[in-house]
Amino acid sequence: MNSKADVIAISTERAPYPQAKSRWFGGVKRERLRLVFAFYSPDGNEIAMPIASMSAYLKRDYPWVEVINEPVLILRDEEKYSPENYAKLIEEHDADVIAFSIMSPHWYPMEPYFAALKDRLPNLPIVIGGYQAMLSQQQTIENPNIDFICTGDGEYAIANLVQHLKGTKDGPVDGMWEKLIDGEIYETQPHQIGDLASLPFPDYDVFAKEDGFNDVNSSIFGPKGKLVLPVMTGRGCPYRCTYCCNTPILDGWKTKKTFLRKYDPQDMVDELVRLRDKYKVGYFEFWDELFLSNLKFVRAFFELYKEQIRLPFSINSRVEVMNEEFCRTAAEAGCHTIWFGIESGDEEYRAKMLGRKMTNEQVITAAENCKKAGINRLTFNIVGAPMETSASMRKTLELNQKIAPEHFFFFPYIPLRGTPLYKIAEENGLLLDNKKNMHYLSAANDRQFTLNMKECPELLTAEDYDQICREMLAFQEANNRLSYTDDETGESVPMNVEDKSFSLVEEDEPLAQAAPQKSPSLLNSVKNFFRS
Repeated sequence: MNSKADVIAISTERAPYPQAKSRWFGGVKRERLRLVFAFYSPDGNEIAMPIASMSAYLKRDYPWVEVINEPVLILRDEEKYSPENYAKLIEEHDADVIAFSIMSPHWYPMEPYFAALKDRLPNLPIVIGGYQAMLSQQQTIENPNIDFICTGDGEYAIANLVQHLKGTKDGPVDGMWEKLIDGEIYETQPHQIGDLASLPFPDYDVFAKEDGFNDVNSSIFGPKGKLVLPVMTGRGCPYRCTYCCNTPILDGWKTKKTFLRKYDPQDMVDELVRLRDKYKVGYFEFWDELFLSNLKFVRAFFELYKEQIRLPFSINSRVEVMNEEFCRTAAEAGCHTIWFGIESGDEEYRAKMLGRKMTNEQVITAAENCKKAGINRLTFNIVGAPMETSASMRKTLELNQKIAPEHFFFFPYIPLRGTPLYKIAEENGLLLDNKKNMHYLSAANDRQFTLNMKECPELLTAEDYDQICREMLAFQEANNRLSYTDDETGESVPMNVEDKSFSLVEEDEPLAQAAPQKSPSLLNSVKNFFRS
């Protein structure tokens, strides 16, 4: 593998690197460097695919790096994972560096953790990657407790970092920004890995515990009693939805033809066979941004999967490609559920503001094609987006009522820096500078629906927003029919995974860890959806 040939940088021009001003170069003297990977999990999920990929690469090419996974699992044990106690936990690991994969909505909740870590472990470098660092570079690096940020693909960048810390590779940490001793920021270009074959398949052992995956919450949706494992067949999405973090990343990609990356179909199937047999997997969830981004790959992959895997699975798709042939072929391969975005039931608003050009008729037809093929439908919908009206919100509910998907999801809009819709919100003065916690789990904790932007009473009042969200919630709870029929027993079981991070009890009893009371039906529908 020639990693330099595989990495496409936007530019190679930069000022000379002042190595003498680096606080961290050559700071690790022991033979084995200890790296802790971390991410914030407000929903109980314990799998992060970026960490799995970076761990696999380090284990293959840098065996002198000891990789430890220590996510912030606040639902599992709120006291244990408080900022102060989490810092103590990292201190016990005697780590040389800690690297976080952070989603933008998790940035503000995580800032106290960075402060606690730096207060307790001032000589521990803190690295931030993920969409937060990729889309909000200045905000991220300006945090006084952050030392490095990774602004692109992380595999080669993290390898460059560990060599930098060991002092075995002169120069800057390519693929990262570094905060120097005098506060100056030295920037290098983001890495863009165009050839996935140059990387090993993700490492799942990094998430396993003493009893394997028995106590690991690994699924978004999946049948109870089976290990549901997330996998990815590639990276990238060709669409430019205005609200999605993928859009600014695609816009900054130097060679667009390398943005949509897929593994070789047979190589991917061979890896799934290995995972199935090693971990006793019963169901695969494909976490690709868009499963059908390469028709040639999908046709070959479905045929191989049907012959060699024979396990149920779920995928992300778009209504534009969900014709009868695709749905039938997917079902024959074992597809149990297709997740697809409607986002808004208002065609004009959806096209103009969200960048989604499909018609409602296409949405309805795609849903019917799924149903005919025997595939469950799970729809995604955004509410409270910039310039949305109460009438638009009601159209979203009405369209989903007409389709009657097996599961209906709706989420408050989250302003993501760098996206076109964020800029629209900013230009219209809608951003809330002081809102630190974005309410994005459909009010699962307190059943209170609040906008993540300033109210526009002439379009959508806070009262109307709350009322329509409650109607959506009622539809969600009454309509959920997502289930799974076990081929061996013939029994039908619910498709909400037993959340191993906490337990629900009857409403008249206190919840574990003195958490606020929650609605079991709603909680089952939202847990583990958002992932780092």
